[in-house]
Amino acid sequence: MNNIYFRNNFVSIYFDKDFRIGKAVWRGDLIGSEFREAVLLCLDLIDRHSLVGWLGDNRKMKSIRPDDLEWSLKHFLPQLLDSSLVRLANIPSQDSGNRAAVEEMYNKKGNAGKLLVQDFALEEEAMAWLRETS
Repeated sequence: MNNIYFRNNFVSIYFDKDFRIGKAVWRGDLIGSEFREAVLLCLDLIDRHSLVGWLGDNRKMKSIRPDDLEWSLKHFLPQLLDSSLVRLANIPSQDSGNRAAVEEMYNKKGNAGKLLVQDFALEEEAMAWLRETS
């Protein structure tokens, strides 16, 4: 990823214009308005550049609070499913609470839309899978 879109203490967001892939590297405990702002920035990047692939590197992200999960299911997930994304690669968090919240989002997604979601252990494998869409 050669272009930085946004960075703070909790998330770094990148994109590759040529492959139309974005990436968010999450760290720490992101809650409330900080969480929502970061998620909305990801959606903005996807929309602005018509991205087709996304890598969520959640390894260092802590739990997603119940109210943030509820907001995500109500606002983030529908927008994500309605976006240009075709593939979403996830590197799961080391935090079991985060993994449970992300799994709940996957379950709510079901078979809706064209978005394929897959977990990976290694970033290289995830990026190779995402580049297949380009």
